[in-house]
Amino acid sequence: MDLHLIENIVCIADERSITRAAEKRFVTQSALNQQLQKLEEELGTPLFIRSRANWQPTPAGEAYLAAARQMLLLKKDAYAQIADYAEKSSRHLTVGLIPERGIDMFTTIYPAFHAKFPQIQVEPVECRVTLMQHMITAGQLDLGLATLTQKQQDGNEYHYMADEEIVLAVPASHSLATGGSPDWRCAREKKLEVFSEESFVRIYQQSTLFSLTEDLFARAGFTPHVLFSTASNLSKYRIVSLGLGCALLPTVYAINDGSVVYFRLPSRPSWQITMCSRQGAYLGKAEQAYLELCRNYWISAAQGADSLLAKNKA
Repeated sequence: MDLHLIENIVCIADERSITRAAEKRFVTQSALNQQLQKLEEELGTPLFIRSRANWQPTPAGEAYLAAARQMLLLKKDAYAQIADYAEKSSRHLTVGLIPERGIDMFTTIYPAFHAKFPQIQVEPVECRVTLMQHMITAGQLDLGLATLTQKQQDGNEYHYMADEEIVLAVPASHSLATGGSPDWRCAREKKLEVFSEESFVRIYQQSTLFSLTEDLFARAGFTPHVLFSTASNLSKYRIVSLGLGCALLPTVYAINDGSVVYFRLPSRPSWQITMCSRQGAYLGKAEQAYLELCRNYWISAAQGADSLLAKNKA
Protein backbone atom coordinates (compact mmCIF):
# COMPACT_ATOMS: atom_id res chain seq x y z
CA MET A 1 0.00 0.00 0.00
CA ASP A 2 1.34 3.42 -1.03
CA LEU A 3 1.32 5.60 2.08
CA HIS A 4 2.41 8.64 0.07
CA LEU A 5 -0.74 8.28 -2.02
CA ILE A 6 -2.84 7.98 1.13
CA GLU A 7 -1.21 11.13 2.54
CA ASN A 8 -1.92 12.96 -0.72
CA ILE A 9 -5.60 11.99 -0.71
CA VAL A 10 -6.00 13.00 2.93
CA CYS A 11 -4.35 16.32 2.13
CA ILE A 12 -6.92 16.98 -0.62
CA ALA A 13 -9.67 16.41 1.93
CA ASP A 14 -8.00 18.61 4.55
CA GLU A 15 -7.33 21.45 2.13
CA ARG A 16 -10.68 21.07 0.31
CA SER A 17 -8.73 21.81 -2.85
CA ILE A 18 -6.50 19.79 -5.14
CA THR A 19 -4.56 22.95 -5.99
CA ARG A 20 -3.71 23.76 -2.37
CA ALA A 21 -3.03 20.08 -1.63
CA ALA A 22 -0.55 19.89 -4.53
CA GLU A 23 1.25 22.97 -3.23
CA LYS A 24 1.40 21.59 0.29
CA ARG A 25 2.61 18.14 -0.83
CA PHE A 26 5.17 19.63 -3.28
CA VAL A 27 3.77 17.82 -6.32
CA THR A 28 2.26 19.20 -9.50
CA GLN A 29 -1.51 19.48 -9.67
CA SER A 30 -1.61 17.30 -12.79
CA ALA A 31 0.40 14.55 -11.07
CA LEU A 32 -1.87 14.64 -8.02
CA ASN A 33 -4.96 14.60 -10.22
CA GLN A 34 -3.63 11.55 -12.09
CA GLN A 35 -3.02 9.75 -8.77
CA LEU A 36 -6.58 10.47 -7.65
CA GLN A 37 -8.12 9.41 -10.96
CA LYS A 38 -6.16 6.15 -10.98
CA LEU A 39 -7.28 5.39 -7.40
CA GLU A 40 -10.91 6.17 -8.26
CA GLU A 41 -10.72 3.88 -11.29
CA GLU A 42 -9.33 1.13 -9.08
CA LEU A 43 -12.13 1.61 -6.54
CA GLY A 44 -14.82 2.05 -9.19
CA THR A 45 -16.28 5.22 -7.67
CA PRO A 46 -15.37 8.89 -7.22
CA LEU A 47 -13.96 9.95 -3.86
CA PHE A 48 -14.62 13.67 -4.19
CA ILE A 49 -17.25 16.00 -5.55
CA ARG A 50 -15.17 18.37 -7.64
CA SER A 51 -15.61 22.08 -7.08
CA ARG A 52 -13.51 25.08 -7.90
CA ALA A 53 -13.48 26.33 -4.32
CA ASN A 54 -14.47 23.44 -2.07
CA TRP A 55 -13.85 19.77 -2.78
CA GLN A 56 -16.16 17.59 -0.69
CA PRO A 57 -15.74 13.83 -0.09
CA THR A 58 -18.43 11.53 -1.45
CA PRO A 59 -19.83 8.84 0.89
CA ALA A 60 -17.23 6.48 -0.57
CA GLY A 61 -14.61 9.16 -0.01
CA GLU A 62 -15.62 9.49 3.64
CA ALA A 63 -15.17 5.75 4.11
CA TYR A 64 -11.77 5.84 2.41
CA LEU A 65 -10.62 8.84 4.44
CA ALA A 66 -11.68 7.31 7.77
CA ALA A 67 -9.57 4.23 7.06
CA ALA A 68 -6.74 6.33 5.61
CA ARG A 69 -6.46 8.51 8.71
CA GLN A 70 -6.31 5.42 10.92
CA MET A 71 -3.51 3.99 8.76
CA LEU A 72 -1.51 7.21 9.05
CA LEU A 73 -1.92 7.25 12.84
CA LEU A 74 -0.73 3.63 12.97
CA LYS A 75 2.27 4.61 10.86
CA LYS A 76 3.01 7.55 13.15
CA ASP A 77 2.91 5.39 16.29
CA ALA A 78 4.92 2.58 14.70
CA TYR A 79 7.66 4.90 13.47
CA ALA A 80 7.93 6.55 16.89
CA GLN A 81 8.25 3.18 18.60
CA ILE A 82 10.82 1.93 16.09
CA ALA A 83 12.84 5.13 16.55
CA ASP A 84 13.01 4.38 20.28
CA TYR A 85 14.16 0.81 19.64
CA ALA A 86 16.77 2.07 17.21
CA GLU A 87 17.72 4.84 19.65
CA LYS A 88 17.22 7.37 16.88
CA SER A 89 16.21 10.80 18.09
CA SER A 90 15.80 12.53 14.72
CA ARG A 91 12.05 13.02 14.93
CA HIS A 92 9.53 15.83 14.61
CA LEU A 93 7.49 16.67 17.71
CA THR A 94 4.49 19.02 17.52
CA VAL A 95 3.25 20.55 20.78
CA GLY A 96 0.12 22.62 21.26
CA LEU A 97 0.29 25.70 23.47
CA ILE A 98 -2.57 27.79 24.76
CA PRO A 99 -1.94 31.51 24.18
CA GLU A 100 0.01 33.58 26.73
CA ARG A 101 0.94 31.02 29.40
CA GLY A 102 1.79 28.24 26.95
CA ILE A 103 4.79 29.97 25.48
CA ASP A 104 6.06 30.85 28.97
CA MET A 105 6.10 27.17 29.91
CA PHE A 106 7.61 26.12 26.59
CA THR A 107 10.49 28.59 26.67
CA THR A 108 11.26 27.55 30.26
CA ILE A 109 11.45 23.80 29.62
CA TYR A 110 12.74 23.76 26.03
CA PRO A 111 16.46 24.28 26.88
CA ALA A 112 16.45 21.13 29.07
CA PHE A 113 14.53 19.16 26.44
CA HIS A 114 16.87 20.29 23.65
CA ALA A 115 19.91 19.35 25.73
CA LYS A 116 18.58 15.79 26.03
CA PHE A 117 17.18 15.45 22.50
CA PRO A 118 19.20 17.85 20.32
CA GLN A 119 18.19 16.17 17.06
CA ILE A 120 14.44 16.39 17.64
CA GLN A 121 12.74 19.25 15.87
CA VAL A 122 10.03 20.68 18.12
CA GLU A 123 7.24 22.69 16.51
CA PRO A 124 5.17 24.75 18.98
CA VAL A 125 1.65 25.61 17.80
CA GLU A 126 -0.41 28.23 19.64
CA CYS A 127 -4.15 27.63 19.48
CA ARG A 128 -7.27 27.58 21.63
CA VAL A 129 -8.03 24.42 23.59
CA THR A 130 -11.02 23.23 21.53
CA LEU A 131 -8.99 23.40 18.30
CA MET A 132 -6.07 21.72 20.06
CA GLN A 133 -8.30 18.81 21.11
CA HIS A 134 -9.40 18.32 17.50
CA MET A 135 -5.81 18.47 16.20
CA ILE A 136 -4.61 15.94 18.78
CA THR A 137 -7.45 13.55 17.87
CA ALA A 138 -6.47 13.89 14.21
CA GLY A 139 -2.79 13.26 14.95
CA GLN A 140 -1.79 16.77 13.90
CA LEU A 141 -0.35 17.49 17.35
CA ASP A 142 1.57 15.07 19.57
CA LEU A 143 1.01 16.84 22.89
CA GLY A 144 -0.89 19.91 24.00
CA LEU A 145 -1.09 22.11 27.09
CA ALA A 146 -4.78 22.46 27.94
CA THR A 147 -6.63 24.25 30.73
CA LEU A 148 -10.16 22.96 31.22
CA THR A 149 -12.64 21.34 33.56
CA GLN A 150 -13.14 17.58 33.71
CA LYS A 151 -16.47 17.99 31.89
CA GLN A 152 -14.63 19.54 28.94
CA GLN A 153 -12.27 16.61 28.48
CA ASP A 154 -13.00 14.57 25.35
CA GLY A 155 -11.88 11.09 24.28
CA ASN A 156 -8.20 12.04 24.28
CA GLU A 157 -5.90 11.23 27.18
CA TYR A 158 -5.24 13.94 29.78
CA HIS A 159 -2.10 13.97 31.90
CA TYR A 160 -2.83 15.94 35.07
CA MET A 161 -0.39 18.71 35.95
CA ALA A 162 -2.09 20.96 38.52
CA ASP A 163 -5.32 22.55 39.71
CA GLU A 164 -5.68 26.30 39.26
CA GLU A 165 -8.09 28.44 41.21
CA ILE A 166 -10.26 31.17 39.68
CA VAL A 167 -10.32 34.40 41.72
CA LEU A 168 -12.16 37.70 41.59
CA ALA A 169 -10.05 40.68 40.53
CA VAL A 170 -11.16 44.17 41.60
CA PRO A 171 -9.49 47.58 41.04
CA ALA A 172 -7.62 48.59 44.19
CA SER A 173 -9.34 51.99 44.00
CA HIS A 174 -12.83 50.44 43.97
CA SER A 175 -15.18 51.12 46.90
CA LEU A 176 -15.67 47.34 47.30
CA ALA A 177 -11.94 46.63 47.33
CA THR A 178 -11.72 46.93 51.12
CA GLY A 179 -10.41 43.70 52.58
CA GLY A 180 -8.98 42.50 49.29
CA SER A 181 -5.34 41.53 48.91
CA PRO A 182 -2.87 42.29 46.10
CA ASP A 183 -1.61 38.73 46.67
CA TRP A 184 -4.40 36.32 45.77
CA ARG A 185 -2.90 33.64 48.04
CA CYS A 186 -3.66 35.80 51.09
CA ALA A 187 -7.04 37.01 49.83
CA ARG A 188 -10.20 36.84 51.90
CA GLU A 189 -13.39 35.21 50.72
CA LYS A 190 -16.17 37.33 49.26
CA LYS A 191 -19.36 36.28 47.54
CA LEU A 192 -19.62 37.11 43.85
CA GLU A 193 -23.17 38.44 44.25
CA VAL A 194 -21.77 41.43 46.18
CA PHE A 195 -20.53 42.67 42.79
CA SER A 196 -23.80 42.19 40.91
CA GLU A 197 -24.00 45.90 40.00
CA GLU A 198 -20.44 46.13 38.74
CA SER A 199 -19.03 45.92 35.20
CA PHE A 200 -16.97 42.90 34.16
CA VAL A 201 -14.52 42.04 31.42
CA ARG A 202 -15.49 38.59 30.15
CA ILE A 203 -13.49 35.87 28.41
CA TYR A 204 -14.70 35.08 24.90
CA GLN A 205 -17.11 32.20 24.34
CA GLN A 206 -14.60 29.95 22.56
CA SER A 207 -12.48 29.74 25.72
CA THR A 208 -12.82 26.74 28.02
CA LEU A 209 -12.99 29.26 30.87
CA PHE A 210 -16.23 30.77 29.54
CA SER A 211 -18.63 28.07 30.73
CA LEU A 212 -16.96 27.93 34.15
CA THR A 213 -17.29 31.68 34.75
CA GLU A 214 -20.81 31.85 33.33
CA ASP A 215 -21.83 29.12 35.75
CA LEU A 216 -20.39 31.17 38.62
CA PHE A 217 -22.47 34.18 37.60
CA ALA A 218 -25.58 32.00 37.30
CA ARG A 219 -25.04 30.56 40.78
CA ALA A 220 -24.58 34.08 42.12
CA GLY A 221 -27.98 34.93 40.66
CA PHE A 222 -27.10 37.70 38.22
CA THR A 223 -26.05 38.41 34.65
CA PRO A 224 -23.07 40.76 34.68
CA HIS A 225 -22.84 44.00 32.80
CA VAL A 226 -20.09 43.19 30.28
CA LEU A 227 -17.70 45.90 29.15
CA PHE A 228 -16.38 43.62 26.39
CA SER A 229 -15.23 40.06 25.77
CA THR A 230 -11.63 39.13 24.99
CA ALA A 231 -9.52 36.08 24.23
CA SER A 232 -6.81 37.33 26.58
CA ASN A 233 -6.82 36.91 30.36
CA LEU A 234 -3.90 39.32 30.48
CA SER A 235 -6.09 41.95 28.81
CA LYS A 236 -8.76 41.32 31.45
CA TYR A 237 -6.18 41.95 34.17
CA ARG A 238 -5.00 45.17 32.52
CA ILE A 239 -8.53 46.59 32.28
CA VAL A 240 -9.05 45.86 35.98
CA SER A 241 -5.70 47.49 36.80
CA LEU A 242 -6.91 50.64 35.01
CA GLY A 243 -9.95 50.77 37.28
CA LEU A 244 -12.52 50.15 34.54
CA GLY A 245 -14.13 46.94 35.76
CA CYS A 246 -13.81 43.59 37.53
CA ALA A 247 -12.88 40.15 36.19
CA LEU A 248 -12.70 36.48 37.09
CA LEU A 249 -9.10 35.40 36.54
CA PRO A 250 -7.04 32.21 36.70
CA THR A 251 -4.44 32.76 39.38
CA VAL A 252 -1.51 32.77 36.96
CA TYR A 253 -2.81 36.15 35.76
CA ALA A 254 -3.42 37.49 39.28
CA ILE A 255 -0.43 39.83 39.15
CA ASN A 256 0.65 41.48 42.39
CA ASP A 257 1.54 45.10 41.57
CA GLY A 258 -0.78 47.01 43.91
CA SER A 259 -3.23 48.19 41.26
CA VAL A 260 -5.56 45.19 41.69
CA VAL A 261 -6.83 43.35 44.75
CA TYR A 262 -8.21 39.84 44.79
CA PHE A 263 -10.93 37.91 46.58
CA ARG A 264 -11.33 34.15 46.73
CA LEU A 265 -14.82 32.83 46.10
CA PRO A 266 -16.38 30.59 48.78
CA SER A 267 -16.73 27.65 46.39
CA ARG A 268 -13.03 27.82 45.43
CA PRO A 269 -13.76 27.31 41.70
CA SER A 270 -10.88 25.84 39.71
CA TRP A 271 -9.95 24.11 36.49
CA GLN A 272 -7.17 21.69 35.62
CA ILE A 273 -3.87 22.31 33.90
CA THR A 274 -3.22 19.20 31.82
CA MET A 275 -1.12 17.86 29.00
CA CYS A 276 -3.22 16.17 26.34
CA SER A 277 -2.27 13.33 23.99
CA ARG A 278 -4.23 11.17 21.57
CA GLN A 279 -5.94 8.23 23.25
CA GLY A 280 -3.86 5.11 22.67
CA ALA A 281 -0.98 7.00 21.04
CA TYR A 282 2.52 5.68 21.56
CA LEU A 283 4.39 8.12 23.78
CA GLY A 284 8.06 7.64 23.09
CA LYS A 285 11.08 8.64 25.12
CA ALA A 286 10.89 12.20 23.83
CA GLU A 287 7.19 12.61 24.68
CA GLN A 288 7.70 11.09 28.13
CA ALA A 289 10.62 13.42 28.79
CA TYR A 290 8.58 16.43 27.66
CA LEU A 291 5.72 15.43 29.98
CA GLU A 292 8.13 15.06 32.89
CA LEU A 293 9.55 18.52 32.26
CA CYS A 294 6.01 19.89 32.20
CA ARG A 295 5.20 18.20 35.52
CA ASN A 296 8.33 19.61 37.11
CA TYR A 297 7.47 23.07 35.77
CA TRP A 298 4.03 23.05 37.39
CA ILE A 299 5.30 21.45 40.61
CA SER A 300 7.89 24.23 40.89
CA ALA A 301 5.21 26.84 40.23
CA ALA A 302 3.02 25.38 42.98
CA GLN A 303 5.92 25.14 45.45
CA GLY A 304 6.84 28.73 44.74
CA ALA A 305 3.29 29.79 45.53
CA ASP A 306 3.25 27.76 48.75
CA SER A 307 6.56 29.27 49.87
CA LEU A 308 5.29 32.77 49.25
CA LEU A 309 2.08 32.07 51.13
CA ALA A 310 3.98 30.68 54.13
CA LYS A 311 6.26 33.71 54.14
CA ASN A 312 3.29 36.12 54.10
CA LYS A 313 1.61 34.26 56.97
CA ALA A 314 4.75 34.26 59.12
